Amino acid sequence: MVLVLCWFLFFTTRTLALSTISPGQSIKDGETLVSASGNFELGFFSPGNSKSRYLGIWYKKASTGTVVWVANREASVSDASGVLSINDKGVLSIMNGTKGIVWSSNTSRNAAEESVAQLLDSGNFVVKDRIDNDPEKVLWQSFDYPCDTFLPGMKIGINFVTGFDRHLSSWKSMEDPAPGIYSFRIDPRGFPQLVLKKGPEILFRAGSWNGVYFTGKSVPKYYTVYRYEFFSNPNEIYYGYKARNSTIFSRYLLDPSGQIQRSIWNERKKDWEVFLTSDADQCLIYAYCGSYASCTTEGSPPCKCLEGFVHRSASTWNLRPVLWIANRNKPITDTSGRLTIDGGGILILLDGRNSSIWSLMVPRKAEAPVEQLLDSGNYVLK
Repeated sequence: MVLVLCWFLFFTTRTLALSTISPGQSIKDGETLVSASGNFELGFFSPGNSKSRYLGIWYKKASTGTVVWVANREASVSDASGVLSINDKGVLSIMNGTKGIVWSSNTSRNAAEESVAQLLDSGNFVVKDRIDNDPEKVLWQSFDYPCDTFLPGMKIGINFVTGFDRHLSSWKSMEDPAPGIYSFRIDPRGFPQLVLKKGPEILFRAGSWNGVYFTGKSVPKYYTVYRYEFFSNPNEIYYGYKARNSTIFSRYLLDPSGQIQRSIWNERKKDWEVFLTSDADQCLIYAYCGSYASCTTEGSPPCKCLEGFVHRSASTWNLRPVLWIANRNKPITDTSGRLTIDGGGILILLDGRNSSIWSLMVPRKAEAPVEQLLDSGNYVLK
């Protein structure tokens, strides 16, 4: 079942015939901005039964009321006195009834001659020069600060020059949009890949990029509907996707329980059609089979040892690495692409997360070494 965070969130609102606000203008609680084609709406809302007020963006044309972004996630307005405004330097701010600033944006770029804040049909809320529509010259944009929803046109990734990290973070609960304990982000170590984390712990990984999609899963459903993009150089790394048809609404949602749902809006059914979840494939669960093992959805059991390794029992995958191989001059053919022995007798172990290389020329000391002659004829110490 799809979690829809905000069904009965809103008080009666007055929609302004605007998608932009300029210095000297404001949006009060009860008023909203609407994007040019009516795809998204921006205003104040209360999630669930909460009385706290937040400035957010939600779908208007599809799935009315489903929130995709929240500005003041960690600092709510206690009543309906909230006001959004923009100053002549292009800085957005939310003030409460006592004129205290609850939240404000920031920008490292010079202010435009005439700054405006505009809600785009993509769901992006941008601060820019009124007469300059170059998307690369915005002063500030909400897409740089994603919450629990990953929309077409957004990027997840890291700028290695500035250290800026764009990632999803779950809500704390259905009634509290503050950042929760789950995050969905790019792990840049070794072969970069998308990972779902609970605090520092990796729960799920999507595999590395093969030039078309992430290898941890099969060719994505609706692949022809979207254009996927993965970019990596010494300065920046990011992943994003765009809809080939702007009338199609799609999203990733990281819910408060830590589940990722990929869905597309079904206009005929008036509902989200979920076509991918993070727990749909057990082999995508990080370290599901333990160390030195591979996982496949086509076999039973799904786990098996890599060549050159044995497991200690049929019920556990607490594997030991091979520390020494007798007939090391005979290369082992490995189809997984992760473990191989070259003709010189060096065992190379590649891990998709950190690309570690482990050489048998420098054996590791085992706590309780065990000698075993394998059926392959290899005499091993493990």
